[in-house]
Amino acid sequence: MLKSIFLRLGLVAMVFLVAHEAAGGKLSDLDKEVSKKSAAKADKKKEKKESKSHSSNSISTSSFGSGSYPSSGGGESFLGGFWSWLVVAPLQYRHDDPAASISRDEGEEGWAASGGRSIFPKHILGQATVPYVRVDYNRQSVDSEIDANDVRVEVGYKLVAFHARTTMFSDETDRTDFNQYYGVLRYGGYRPGFLPGTFEFSLGLGVAQIGDDKDTSGALTIPLKYHPTDWFGIEFRPAWYRWKDLAVGDYDISASLGYRFVQLRGGYRWLGIEDVDIDLNGPYAGVSVSF
Repeated sequence: MLKSIFLRLGLVAMVFLVAHEAAGGKLSDLDKEVSKKSAAKADKKKEKKESKSHSSNSISTSSFGSGSYPSSGGGESFLGGFWSWLVVAPLQYRHDDPAASISRDEGEEGWAASGGRSIFPKHILGQATVPYVRVDYNRQSVDSEIDANDVRVEVGYKLVAFHARTTMFSDETDRTDFNQYYGVLRYGGYRPGFLPGTFEFSLGLGVAQIGDDKDTSGALTIPLKYHPTDWFGIEFRPAWYRWKDLAVGDYDISASLGYRFVQLRGGYRWLGIEDVDIDLNGPYAGVSVSF
């Protein structure tokens, strides 16, 4: 009789495990819904394309202002030329900057040569704005089933920086990683004649990779930081990319308390996917280390 009871319990456990594995978690449902919506969108695009009359095979062009730039074929693309201009132009621009001639104080570094002229404000070592190196770790709660570990690394010097961010969403059975990598142009620091405290605004272009299959798309981010005092700051990090051809809006707003080098951070992240009901929104708390 005891043997029969154990056998029945084993069968019940096996049925439960198979059913649980088949059902999957909420992240599995999200992946299936994204794939379904992406396939439907692709079908619509195909139908729309087939309904149009086929034009002759000629080089496509895009216009900006009064000029015309080839978007394929030989020559430099418009976006490539614009990006090159955006990088080079600030380095060529010079003007009288009172902040550049301020003598060095303890713990502060002038970005311009002593007595020179530059567009760059002063960089205060340890501030979260325009850091040489910064590492963030956040723990996010999406709902009762999903939470996330979020790690972001920023490395830069003066105008140019590299940002990398990995967010690992997980539930009881699945895990989905959102990876973002950006090359960033930034401007900010300490400039008392402009704003009290320190500030930074940036423009980043890069790629996003999502899921086990590393679905890849282009990505855009425009981070904004403002720290009116040494111990308090606010930051907003919007980003836009795609997952299986569906648009993703990723909006992160936070406030920090601390001093130079270390800040405690709390915020909220909205992460929504086009035409998908399941979202990955939720509050988070973490710590930032800056140099």
